[in-house]
Order: sequence, then C-alpha cells, then structure tokens
Amino acid sequence: MITYILHNIFDILNTPTNVILLLLVFIITYGLFSLRKPSGFPPGPMGYPFIGNMIEVDNEPLVTLAKYGKKYGDVFTIKIGSQPVIVLNTVDVIKEALVKKQNDFAGRPYYYSLSGLMAEECEDITFGNYSAKWKLQRKIGHQAIRNYASGDKLESLIRYDAFPSFQRAVARENGKPFRPHSLIYLLVGNIILSMCLGKKFENDDPEFLKILEVLNNLDQAIGNGLVADFVPIFRYIPTPGVNRLKKVLKEWFNLIQNQVNESKGKFDSGNNDVKSLIDDLLSIQRKAELAGEDLAKQLTDVNLRQTLADLVGGGLDITISLLDWAVAFLTYYPDVQFKVQSEIDDVIGDGRLPLLSDKGKLPYCEAVIRELLRIRPVVPLSVPHATTVDTSVGGYVVPKDTWIWCNLWNVHMNEKHWDKPEEFRPERFLDADGALLPHPDSFMPFSAGRRVCMGEALAKNELFLIFTSLFQNYTFKVPPGSKKPCLKGHCAGLVMRCVSYEVIAIERRK
Repeated sequence: MITYILHNIFDILNTPTNVILLLLVFIITYGLFSLRKPSGFPPGPMGYPFIGNMIEVDNEPLVTLAKYGKKYGDVFTIKIGSQPVIVLNTVDVIKEALVKKQNDFAGRPYYYSLSGLMAEECEDITFGNYSAKWKLQRKIGHQAIRNYASGDKLESLIRYDAFPSFQRAVARENGKPFRPHSLIYLLVGNIILSMCLGKKFENDDPEFLKILEVLNNLDQAIGNGLVADFVPIFRYIPTPGVNRLKKVLKEWFNLIQNQVNESKGKFDSGNNDVKSLIDDLLSIQRKAELAGEDLAKQLTDVNLRQTLADLVGGGLDITISLLDWAVAFLTYYPDVQFKVQSEIDDVIGDGRLPLLSDKGKLPYCEAVIRELLRIRPVVPLSVPHATTVDTSVGGYVVPKDTWIWCNLWNVHMNEKHWDKPEEFRPERFLDADGALLPHPDSFMPFSAGRRVCMGEALAKNELFLIFTSLFQNYTFKVPPGSKKPCLKGHCAGLVMRCVSYEVIAIERRK
C-alpha cells in the first residue's frame, strides 16, 4: 500500500507544472490555515494570510487597537504574522491579569530579534523570562538603583555635571532655533552613563558620543521588531535587517563588556570604592564568590552585562522621550509653561537648582509631569507579556505561553475614567485648593504587577529634577515664522516618540 501511494506521488511530481500547482495548493492552504485563531481565544479581526493584522496595526497601532476594543470588547485577539496576540484594552482586565494574577502573566514572549540573535538568550531583567533567577536579578538591580533614586547622588549628577553641560550647549546655540531632542539626549545620556559607569563626560567626549551612537544604531536596528519575530520562516533567511542587528548587538555588548572589565580591574587593584551601578553589581558578585554562595553562579558576567544594558537603555528611553514631550507641550501651551515657571519662582527662586526636597512643594509641576505621562505614556503598549501557566482573563481561557499586549494608552484615553481625555489639562490631578490628588487606578504609565518598571522611582525623581531645572532656567518658544510643535505621537519600537520640532530657548536666570 505504501509503495503504491509513493508511486502515485512521484507520478504527480513528474512534471514542473504539477510541482508548481502542488506548491501553490500548499501555500494557499497554509495561508488560509494561518488565519485560524487558536480554539477558545477571544474574538478579533480576521486579518490577511501570512501577515495577519500587521498592516492595520503598523499604521497608527494605538488608534487601531482602541477601535478593535469598541468592536470586539475589552479582550480580543489579533495576529501579528502567524503569532496570535491577546490584547487587554481596559484597566479592569489589565489589573486582573497584571495584579490579581501577576504570576500567571509575568512571562515574556520569545522574540527572535532579542533572543535568537543573542547567544546570551535574554538573561536580562526587561526581557528575561520569569524564574527564580530572574527574581534574584531584579532584586539586585533594584537594590543598585535604589542607591541613586533619592538623595545626594542623583542631585549632584544633575546640579554639578549634567545640567551645567546642557547649559553650555544651549548657550552655543546663541538664541538660534534648535531641535531640543539632541540636547536632551546628551543631558540624560550624561546622567545615566555617569550613574551606571561612574564616569563624568563632556558632551563632546569621544567615548560618550560613541556609546550614544551605538545605542541609537541599536534602537534603529530593532525598530518595531523583525519580521522573523512573527513569521518563523524568516529566521532562516539572512535578510539585511537581521545582519544589521547582529552587527550592532555585537558592538553594543562588546562595549558594555569593556566597561565591566574596566571596573573589574579597579576591584582587582584593591580599589573597592562603590561609585556607580556597575560597581554595586560587581561588589555583590565578588562578595558572593568569596562566600562560595550559589548566588555567584546566578550572577555571571552575562547577567551583569545584560542588566547594565537594561539600565542604560531603559533609563535613556523613558526620560528622553518624556522630556522631549514636555518641551513640545509647554512650547505649544505657553500658559502652562508660565504657571510652571511662576510656581518654581515662588517656591525656589533663582538662587539654586531644584532639589528632591522641593517635590511636595511644587504640586502644579508634578501635575504637569503626570499629565504628560498620561496623555503620552512612553511605552503605551507596555513591554509585551506572556502567560507562564494555563490561566484566564476577562472570562476567556488563556493557554500557557500566550502573548499578551496591555494597551495602557487606551486606559489613559478612556472617557469612562477621564473627562475629555484628549485635552492636555494638568489641573485634572489637582483638587480645588491646588493640592495634588492621589492618582487613580486608571493611571498606569509604568505598567503594574510583577513586571512594573524597575526604574520607576528613579525615573520619577530624575524627571522632576530635570523638568523643573529646564523651566526654571529657560522659556521655550516657537521660532518666528515656524509652526507649533506637532503633538501627535508615533510608535517606534515600544516607545511613543515625538515628531521632531524646533524651539528657541530664552535664558531666565542671568
């Protein structure tokens, strides 16, 4: 019987025409099969063969997902390539997943661009999978960050190094129009790299510029991900995007390893002063090695390298993007900028730069920062999650290893929770007496649960200090004859970025 079947198959494949027809039948069948959602998954749009809903989601993804939510409900399914993704579109289902069932939804999806191309297999904190080792890494990383999240270290970095360097860069513009993004990038880059590496840089330092160049190249190479992340067959095709990302990843991790080696050399020479985040991590590693603890096996150079890469990359993206939006919005709304400056003048004056101890005394400034985080959340879809076990959300059964997207932007723009959410109104975070209100459950710019942003406390304090320093010292205006900044965001990778714009900076403190 088997011989008979094989004989007939070979007869069919005997001519090129039959081979082509058979191949077409296979492609069409596979394409139609790729449209099928897994059994029991929530409803959602049909999409197209092979690519699923990639076209619709690529063009204004936040608006598209909000529309899908109105049609299919709070929980729905889309397909990105051949990968089914469950989208959580409201605060109730996001809280159910990330808070009430936080262990069930604490995993991360497998991304070829972030795992398959790295021999290190994502042993980091941001994209590493949920495990005992991951929990240890996060605890150690959080410990290291906490040393800089409050107190003199962060204030000193900004007051005595990074902000004066920024002021010199603004002065070189000599009142001419400039794009603030590049100077904000240098300002925040100086703070984050000084914090992580224990080095002080001038804006024209070759090592400093090289690190920022590699980070920028990495950001562009990853972009919105590779096709191979969502269509597995492309993992075996050496496309230009794959080759470029391999090259940049190698350069980035070599650069980070050089910094680790430099710090190790300092420790080997007997200098045990802890002056940076990398020193903190190495100190923990050395103590564990000397004590012969299992911890030493779980905190390898790979873990150190990837943790440091997380802290640098994540710290830069969140703060730079938010400050870029801050200058754009307050240039667009000069009345808000005036209120911010008046509050700073009344509380601090011009004798010194702001301190963290000023935080509770500047409620309007804090309300503006919150409103910026609400209306333009830096990571609007959060970092994607994956289920670690068979579970459920919104009444739907969700199998283990299912990809989950949390639409934080839709939560922040939901009229059920926010009055006229499309309007920029810092006053929504203040009571009738101008005091800061507790933020509601529907405000979640740093996500929630097990994978809440590890650097949240540091980011908030850094944002406060830089934001108040900027508007204490400068008034940002639209250049004569130019249009106001465009306030429409666009998603590049995980981050909502601001369209490039120009301002002039008028110095307020002489």
